[in-house]
Amino acid sequence: MKFPAGELFIVGFFLIGVGFLSVAYYIYQSHQQLVKNGIATKGVVISMHRIKPREYPVAPSIRYRVLDGRELVFHSSVGQNPPAYQIGDEVTLYYDPLHAEKVELDGDYLMVYVMAGIGAVFLLLSVWNVAESTVIIWKWLFADKGMY
Repeated sequence: MKFPAGELFIVGFFLIGVGFLSVAYYIYQSHQQLVKNGIATKGVVISMHRIKPREYPVAPSIRYRVLDGRELVFHSSVGQNPPAYQIGDEVTLYYDPLHAEKVELDGDYLMVYVMAGIGAVFLLLSVWNVAESTVIIWKWLFADKGMY
């Protein structure tokens, strides 16, 4: 039996899609946990910074105050072009009461959308043939062992 390269490609695409969707779900769940268990506070956008030097998109740096009175600055790693925020904008964010530097912006699901979108594309390109491809790979793996 010949090497099932096409079938491995299809199963690989399927697994990549599942992986991206799993990462999207993990990011979403961790965000939701911080929203549920964290402390909501208001912050002010104090500056915009580039994620990579000399390149767009830009992300906000936000000053916020925690319960013990300290002022901290959160430098978001998610940027957009055009920017979603302007300097001086007031935003809601959530922080972990035990680790006040662990912060999530309210409604910041860009990475969830990106990961889920990529995963969906990989799944849509492979889901139609993944069952058939899996059977062919299984038969290829065990054909010489007398199982089929």
